[in-house]
Amino acid sequence: MNGARGMTSRETTSPGSETTLVIRRTLPATPDRVFAAWTRPELVRRWFSPGPMRIDEASLDVRVGGSYRIVMMSPEGEPHSPGGVYEEIVPNEKLVFSWKWAGSELVTRVTVELRASGADQTELTLTHEGFPDQETREAHDKGWAGCLAKLPATLESEPDGQWTEAT
Repeated sequence: MNGARGMTSRETTSPGSETTLVIRRTLPATPDRVFAAWTRPELVRRWFSPGPMRIDEASLDVRVGGSYRIVMMSPEGEPHSPGGVYEEIVPNEKLVFSWKWAGSELVTRVTVELRASGADQTELTLTHEGFPDQETREAHDKGWAGCLAKLPATLESEPDGQWTEAT
């Protein structure tokens, strides 16, 4: 890896309403490494929480129809736990999964698309849709930004041999 940090461009779209968030980021890794960071629990634990939160659990059954559950803990010990079901998986290219916070009835959908962009870089496009209002969308925008800010360090931290294991 060349040590370059991920560059971010974030865009919020409103296809007919205020219910969709789109975030684009260029990451310093190949699509297979980025895909592994989204699909391997030991890697998810390193980056999938905003700010000072930590991951206490990352259970991922990465197959169509498989479920996932992530437990993030705030510094005060308050759990925040999203979970859902994988709806579409195209290795190294695309993940689509439902998103539901524990204790909430609202179910939204996340699509993560990966595209090679230059030598050892990937353009990630995250689309999170189905929000009931702009306030909820903006809260998720902040959360995703905090998570994705940690992703480049995870991608650069593992030796090349750690990324070849199948999910």
